[in-house]
Amino acid sequence: MSNFGAGEQACLRSVYAPPAAKTNWRLEQLTGHDQLRYFAYGRHALVAALQLAGVKDGDVVLLPGFICREVLGAIHALNARVEYYPVDTNLGLACDPSALPAAKAIVAVDYFGFAQDLVPFKQYCARSGAVLIEDNAHGLFSRDSDGRGLGTRGDLGIFSLRKTLAAPNGAAVVINNASLAAALPSQIPFDDVAPDATFLGKRRLRKLVRLLGTWPARTATTLIRIARWLKTGHTIPPSAAESETQLPPVEAPGAILLDVMRNTDVDAEIARRRELYGLLPSLLDPVRYQPLFAALPPGTVPYGYPFVADAEHANEAQKLLAKHGIECLHWPALPDAIAAAAPAHYRTIWMVSFLW
Repeated sequence: MSNFGAGEQACLRSVYAPPAAKTNWRLEQLTGHDQLRYFAYGRHALVAALQLAGVKDGDVVLLPGFICREVLGAIHALNARVEYYPVDTNLGLACDPSALPAAKAIVAVDYFGFAQDLVPFKQYCARSGAVLIEDNAHGLFSRDSDGRGLGTRGDLGIFSLRKTLAAPNGAAVVINNASLAAALPSQIPFDDVAPDATFLGKRRLRKLVRLLGTWPARTATTLIRIARWLKTGHTIPPSAAESETQLPPVEAPGAILLDVMRNTDVDAEIARRRELYGLLPSLLDPVRYQPLFAALPPGTVPYGYPFVADAEHANEAQKLLAKHGIECLHWPALPDAIAAAAPAHYRTIWMVSFLW
């Protein structure tokens, strides 16, 4: 990182060592109420949201075609049917809402922590009676241009806290439409089983990073991936076809999530992510590696830095970023029903990760 000043080096280092402070923060502070329930994974939270929406056997759930295949496991768990709506190059609804088919629920996604325009989705719901589920797995601390927290703008909201916070698991469903509150189930008891060795190892490495820089984490990551490649042929586990029909076996959130939330300095985490996002164009030439979003709106707290690239340029970006101890990943692993005929903009998005 010799090409950067001390401030920029500290910013890059924070990819591995996000700030921590005793704040006693909870998700309820963001939502402004306690009409929510915690789960281990976002897919479990989505199952609960679909149940709250009244989705039953055979009902239709509308999903964007640009979506992770794992989301389908939640719909499959209720024996519901999936229909897809198109997404444009700006990741908004690519058709007139009046053209959408009837459905029990529709899922709108706040991609990468950027606010989705919910106006056409609300128009559709007003016409059809469908329940609007805002999937905010990527934007835990983000707000829209009106200052509303993402995940609080639809009838129901989905959060995947583990994708923003350094926790082994953690997700939540939030009720924003009071008429649905009566059906909210009791909270599943938090699981007090000790975190696995991978989580504990990363926690120790983060402490070393604060003292020694990124090389301990980079070295450990490299060794783990070499071992995984020798064993499985993959440095990063690929998305499995079974994820479209199966849910993670553990549904209860780990008690460690409460500790992680209590020790999250929200203001510092917001500043860290926004600063990292602003630094990336100096690493990745925006002409060569086109940012997916032209600007970072004031209330947006990015999940990562998404950019558009073909396979050749993405490989170059990965090598360039590796020199600074950070990585980029292809996103998403599309559903089988979409992948074969997916438009180019579904297949050429990469993201620099802000969480390790």
